[in-house]
Amino acid sequence: MPSKHLPDWDWRIWGSSLVTILWLGGGAAYLALGVGWAFWHEGADTIGGFFEGFFAPLAFLWLVVGLFIQQKELTRTREEMRQSNILSAQQASAIEASALTSRQQAFFLIADNVRRQTGNLLGVMLANSDSDLIDSDEELERHWIAHSAGDYERFPRLFLAGSALREGTFGRIRAAEGFFFDAPFRASISEEYVKSFRRLLMLARECDTGGAIRGTVSQTPHGLVYGAMLAQIDAAAALRVLDAPAPAGATADVGGTWLVEFDADAREHPDVADFILRLDAGDDGLHGGIASALGEGQLEAPALAGDKLFFRLDIRGPVLAVATVQGDRMHGTLENQYGDSFAFSGARRDAA
Repeated sequence: MPSKHLPDWDWRIWGSSLVTILWLGGGAAYLALGVGWAFWHEGADTIGGFFEGFFAPLAFLWLVVGLFIQQKELTRTREEMRQSNILSAQQASAIEASALTSRQQAFFLIADNVRRQTGNLLGVMLANSDSDLIDSDEELERHWIAHSAGDYERFPRLFLAGSALREGTFGRIRAAEGFFFDAPFRASISEEYVKSFRRLLMLARECDTGGAIRGTVSQTPHGLVYGAMLAQIDAAAALRVLDAPAPAGATADVGGTWLVEFDADAREHPDVADFILRLDAGDDGLHGGIASALGEGQLEAPALAGDKLFFRLDIRGPVLAVATVQGDRMHGTLENQYGDSFAFSGARRDAA
């Protein structure tokens, strides 16, 4: 059993040490018995030449051993560095996971506050609107009490269940105006609702690796009301809430057929495909339609404001498009009810 006090030497060191001892012993014996002490009376050249030849094999031996030991140490160093890199990567992953968890926890706290805020907005809208969703002031008070107690989905559930909304003023509509924007007071509340919920979706994007959080948030009663508002929003309100650049210059000429292409990253999304955009600016306003691999359809609420073009689409839910038109080119974004934003560019292929 090896002693625990022995140094952790490579076998090459042990073997070379033994060879060195035997070689030195053999050399000493040769001098003492073979040559005799008269050797030391030889000239310096003779003695130096002897020792140079005598120690040359040992020097070569230890040079080779040193190279092997150095190679072993380099291998050990590389392995330690590899293990260190693995550990660093694990630590980085753990830190990233911890940071993601912290962001998600913060998001859910913020989401709770947004639900309270948007619930307040819908409650105020109901209290100041002629609607058959509330039968009496006493019923409205009961809803406010439930909302104040933490049932922040009480008012959006009323909107979802309301008969007036089921008849067509809720969700995707083709009329130029709808319940949420057909009066200045409701329009201002709806714009504030869209701004708040849109910011919530943007926060969700920062802590949502697979889209599950945004998908869930968008399917809550608050999210469904948000989608209904997007399906009714007009150009003026959309340009205010979508962070679009302010309109500039004279009214753009958009008539004709446009080939619209998305960025490479956007094309990977299942709800995105390049499309042909047809626009006709007549005396009765702006009209148009699209054709793509996802199908064909008419534009909803198309409008021009200076160099800004706005229209809505229904691609598995409401989608808003805002583009800047410059001559025969346009560039802009599409944004859906889940907070996904897709950049696109277009070129006019045929004039109207």
